[in-house]
Amino acid sequence: MSDETNEFQIDAPEARPPELSASQARVFASLIEKHLATPNSYPLTIHSLVTACNQKTNRQPVMALTEGEVGRTCNELVTLDLAKIEYGSRANKVSHIAMKALNLNRDEIAVLSILMLREPLTLSEIKARTERMIAFDSIDKVEATVQGMIERTYPLLVMIPKGAGRREDRYSHTLCGEVDIESFSFESAASAPRQTTPNLGDEAMKRIEALEARVESLEKMLDELTS
Repeated sequence: MSDETNEFQIDAPEARPPELSASQARVFASLIEKHLATPNSYPLTIHSLVTACNQKTNRQPVMALTEGEVGRTCNELVTLDLAKIEYGSRANKVSHIAMKALNLNRDEIAVLSILMLREPLTLSEIKARTERMIAFDSIDKVEATVQGMIERTYPLLVMIPKGAGRREDRYSHTLCGEVDIESFSFESAASAPRQTTPNLGDEAMKRIEALEARVESLEKMLDELTS
């Protein structure tokens, strides 16, 4: 598979990105995540995409979208020029076109997707959570990527200054509309303990995610055999 870091990034006037609903953001982000993390299982069938959207790890909040809801959302993303559907005799396959649509590179879509799936996160959390998608070699590289997305004409990310009980600034995406920074800052003290996950927990999460990737691969094989 070819390196797609800058394959679809073009030098063009920056357009205002569309504002997404919660379900649109979840489907869009899940497509990006699976493209980068499990390319052998991508593009996704609707069945596999439902599983990706509703998985209980690496998702906040956990959702329970139906196949009908995911199918309608995919059609909406196609209308917004953020996704495409390949119609096949056995099963339809869905893929995102985030790099072309938003003029982003591979690093940037990895950051955007993880913030849509788990927002908000610190730089170190972004680095850890994107490991399966992209290998940032340092926090400085993460920071440079995030800053570039903040400094766009139409910012895709915003910084949430650290509040009571937090040691680091956090970052959120803007694709679902204006971010209520004051509200996020206010909840900092109450939610701070969740951010101090021990290393053992991180390792366990990686194992769970690896198992989920294996399940997704098997589900794709089953889809192709039964469709």
